[in-house]
Amino acid sequence: MKFTLAALVLFSLIRLQSLCQESHVSGKNDAATAQAEFFRAAEAEEKRGAYILYDQRYIDKENQKAVYRGSIYGALKAVNLDGCLLKIDVVIVDKFSGVVGGKQTGELADSQQYTFSLTLTSEIARALALVEARPIQLARETNSVCAEKPSCAFTWMAIQAPGSAIRESRVTNEFVDYRGDAGRFLIPLSSPDAGRQLISQIQDLANARCKSPTIRSDR
Repeated sequence: MKFTLAALVLFSLIRLQSLCQESHVSGKNDAATAQAEFFRAAEAEEKRGAYILYDQRYIDKENQKAVYRGSIYGALKAVNLDGCLLKIDVVIVDKFSGVVGGKQTGELADSQQYTFSLTLTSEIARALALVEARPIQLARETNSVCAEKPSCAFTWMAIQAPGSAIRESRVTNEFVDYRGDAGRFLIPLSSPDAGRQLISQIQDLANARCKSPTIRSDR
């Protein structure tokens, strides 16, 4: 009887250890799969980006009549993941030419690169949302008219977090003009469908990978 009881206890312990090992392996596989799918979607967005063609007519800060024609390109430029630390680079490029105060401007370009970093959590992932908004270069006072898209809006994925959870660095025309905290940031996306897919994959990533912070990205 004692032998039988001891054998049952030993079998239970071995079985419990096996289940724990299976669960650990399964968790690592889930995290690796979520990570791979997220990177694939991010890389696809890097290649696609978003475009807007526009015309503008307004009175500038020097009280001169300004007439511009141009295009704005926005895209996710790079994504890096280390444990649950997520780093995202976004680029916005405005190329334009026109007439200001009766003088031709020639071909001009303004570029902004944003780098955001935050520790991804399930709570942050659940709060992800899509928004439709104009790039700041097409503010309402510029009287912008956009070809093929009357709203002049990009689809953006909004990521927000409380306090100082998000760090932002902004480079405008190769000069750093901001480094500090941000309450939220926006990522330009090629379409709402692409945005919904990316949100789903980030949520899967947060639920799987951030429970296994020892898994690191090789990207």
